[in-house]
Amino acid sequence: MKRFYAIACFVFAFQLSVFSQNFNIADATFSNDTLELFGEVFVPSSPAGQGIGVAIIQGSGPSGTDNLWARSFAELLAEEGIYVLLPDKRGVGKSRGDWKTASFEDLAEDAAASVRFLKKEYRLGKVGVMGLSQGGFIVPIVASREAAVAFAIDVVGAAVPFEELIIHEVANTSLQEGLSPEQVKEVLELHVLMKQYVKTGDWAPLEHRYKELESSAWADYARSFPRDKDSWVWDWIRINFDFDPLPYWGKVEQPAFIAYGARDEQDNMPVWRSVYLLQEAFAEQHKKNCEIHVYDTG
Repeated sequence: MKRFYAIACFVFAFQLSVFSQNFNIADATFSNDTLELFGEVFVPSSPAGQGIGVAIIQGSGPSGTDNLWARSFAELLAEEGIYVLLPDKRGVGKSRGDWKTASFEDLAEDAAASVRFLKKEYRLGKVGVMGLSQGGFIVPIVASREAAVAFAIDVVGAAVPFEELIIHEVANTSLQEGLSPEQVKEVLELHVLMKQYVKTGDWAPLEHRYKELESSAWADYARSFPRDKDSWVWDWIRINFDFDPLPYWGKVEQPAFIAYGARDEQDNMPVWRSVYLLQEAFAEQHKKNCEIHVYDTG
């Protein structure tokens, strides 16, 4: 779905530049405790209702205000009269800190700070959060903890545990790279060794397997995985490996909308598993204000 949106975003951005732009953009500096964060506020020319705002939560990696996918959402919403805060993720652009050492809970605190800033600075009636991709992991955390959040939107954020998401993505990516089913099995075996290293700190078994794979048919693909035992990736995984968004969704009381693309099932998103888990959780909690929609895109 992200690739589909990237194309749509480019077309939409071109149309905006040619025809009209019914919003202005203002710099924003706000803080999560002592951590200074930066973003841009898209200020609509004709605000909707009593003042509605959305704080966007960026996806994985070094995502900032120049992220085309995230920026297109900000522009679309601003055109509809909604105030939007598009942030530089911590450690990206003008924001301080380092996302590589942050937990999803840490990033949720950043998002909560952005909600409070947007609501207070622009005197808005309602401010919600919109998480994109991995940012969807963070949506239920901040919505369940921050009273200022009026509604929650999750765009292709998984509802499965983080480990399950990784395995789903790795298996599908391996197939897309042309690996055979037997080779995909070997990739998953490699990930078992990675998990053992994360849990025990014993590098020797993983190092030995990496050396064996140098003569394998998928040696080039194997080199795409972290080969340095001191890589920042391992610490980041240790921090977030056991994360599960579902318990947080069970605590969300605000209206919520969750969107998936059906074709992402064959890519990086366990769509139907996520849908089922959310349906089950919402049914158990008797939630009537949470909507899930699966689009025929990917």
